[in-house]
Amino acid sequence: MHWLLRLGRDQRGNSLVESSLVFLVLMMTLIFVIDMGRMLMIQQFINERVRQTARKASVNNWSATQVKNYLVYGSADTTVQTAPGRLGLLPSQVTYATLGTSGTSNYRVQVKVSGVPAVLFIPKLAGHYTLPSVVATGALSFFSSGFRP
Repeated sequence: MHWLLRLGRDQRGNSLVESSLVFLVLMMTLIFVIDMGRMLMIQQFINERVRQTARKASVNNWSATQVKNYLVYGSADTTVQTAPGRLGLLPSQVTYATLGTSGTSNYRVQVKVSGVPAVLFIPKLAGHYTLPSVVATGALSFFSSGFRP
């Protein structure tokens, strides 16, 4: 019984254990915040590139190759490329379609990015994931589609 009383009063090493637990929680929180911030930055970058590409494609009346190259590499070059571009995007992950009837007000361009891989480093969630698809639609102007009043 005497050793239990002495054990309850002995505080040596408590600060080391408490500090290590606080440090562990702090590091896990920091890793989580950094990793989620990185994922949100990648998703926002792709959203903005798709929106900007759809707008420029609708104004300039680009082909599918030009749209893919602009979104992935930042240049509307007409040469077919296969190397990874910004943030590892590939032209094969980009789809381009025109919607509606040519020469009418419902003629639109649609740009979609899908199948973008992402890697998480958060413990217990670490692994390879695929980001959700991003779609943007832009109205083609009458003048770029060949319509003249």
